[in-house]
Amino acid sequence: MSASRQKARLALSALAHAAVVATLGMSSAQAAGLPHQLTGWAALSDTFRWEGPTSGQFIGGALGVTPPFSDSQPIPGFSALLKNADGSWTGMADNGFGTKGNSGDFLIGLYNVGIQFRTAGNGSSVPGAVSVNSRINFNDAKGYLKDGQGVDLKITADFANYQTVSGNNLVDSGKAVDSRIRNGRLLTGFDFDVESIARAKDGSYFVGEEFGPYILHFDAQGTLMSDPVAHPFLKSPSNPLVMNNGAQVTSQGSRGFESLAFNGDQSRLWAVPEAAPTVAALRPVANDERYLNFFEFDPAAMAYTGHNLVYKKDGPQTGNNIVIGDMTNVGGDKFVLIERDSKYGSAAEVKRLYLVDLNEVDETGTLKKTLLVDLLHVNDPLNIGGPLATVGGSFSMPFDSIESVVVLDNHTLAVAIDTNYPDEDGRLLGKPDSTEIITIRFDQQLFAVSPVPEPGTYALMLGGLALLAGLRGGRSGLLKNRHDRR
Repeated sequence: MSASRQKARLALSALAHAAVVATLGMSSAQAAGLPHQLTGWAALSDTFRWEGPTSGQFIGGALGVTPPFSDSQPIPGFSALLKNADGSWTGMADNGFGTKGNSGDFLIGLYNVGIQFRTAGNGSSVPGAVSVNSRINFNDAKGYLKDGQGVDLKITADFANYQTVSGNNLVDSGKAVDSRIRNGRLLTGFDFDVESIARAKDGSYFVGEEFGPYILHFDAQGTLMSDPVAHPFLKSPSNPLVMNNGAQVTSQGSRGFESLAFNGDQSRLWAVPEAAPTVAALRPVANDERYLNFFEFDPAAMAYTGHNLVYKKDGPQTGNNIVIGDMTNVGGDKFVLIERDSKYGSAAEVKRLYLVDLNEVDETGTLKKTLLVDLLHVNDPLNIGGPLATVGGSFSMPFDSIESVVVLDNHTLAVAIDTNYPDEDGRLLGKPDSTEIITIRFDQQLFAVSPVPEPGTYALMLGGLALLAGLRGGRSGLLKNRHDRR
């Protein structure tokens, strides 16, 4: 091909891409992913409190919030979310305030909530309401954590006073542990950093956490059913073998099991850490931080199977700060997962939903992935977000910790955030974030999605095809595609 013809073809391709984007009324960023639209938006106020032991005694104030929270517990977002058969939802916060040392007075467990999504624009930027109905406290009433077998941990309930942490050492705070925690052996954010949840057919819950990292199993009432299961080689700085015995740290703090998901028939769980191990030799690709494992777990045997898959995150090969926020099954061997950076507000860059099929790998054996949506550019033709400060007229989720994705039907996902209360103001400058939940409907059934080229290639290909259709058959083909997307 001559240089002049090649230049002309490239120009034609660029023109085709621009024409499609302009005709569909979306920016280049909005065009990424699959056709979709925002269908619901709701939020639980950051000021909500649930009655319980005084919390926040070991954190500082931020964004106008002054702890402690007397006789109450805030909800710092949902690190995991499930839809219930009766229409309500089950939400799980993480360990409270971010570290083992500052969260001993924060109770971990499950909330039952009602969500009234706002589903149409009304000229305001007020989301629908979230009501909190009840709470289940995770607990070790059966004493598995002190029975001398398996994994034993000294938990908050075992101490007279709350403990903080300095290096690898516990420090007595001098503040008495609430009697409700001690009497019920209620579990706190000092004990576990719970991040992900999978509900079994019998109503029990498998929970992924980050201090071990461990996989935990609770009954429907929140009582621990067995010893925690440690990972074969991942150990965080808060792992007792590290703190007490000097074992090597192999996983960054807060990089444990942010994702725990059943497969289609619930015979297996997939435990997915936020990031690759800190020890290069333990990574799927030693010198590349983008690659991490999905670890297969047998819930019946309460053991890892040794069968692992390889996934490649976005971002740079080294110094990679993108993490996996959550993963959920959408049917068969297909899963949706979140990739995100740790930035918020105007600094946020990577907040994406991808789809993977565990049977689809590339020539290196790495799972292929399909971009579903960029959560910083969610199409909002119904103007549900109202006059929010948006990017290119689209709805945005400019939050650090987008950590929950839930399947509602064959076309629709719900997405929720962990707010890292009270420290972050991703939505409104100077105001702690509320717990936001949105729903997104895709034109295509999610379980039927097949791997497609990367976003830029896809958009270019779409533009070229649309232009060719226009050249051959006038505008009717392009207009038909536009109509089908609505």
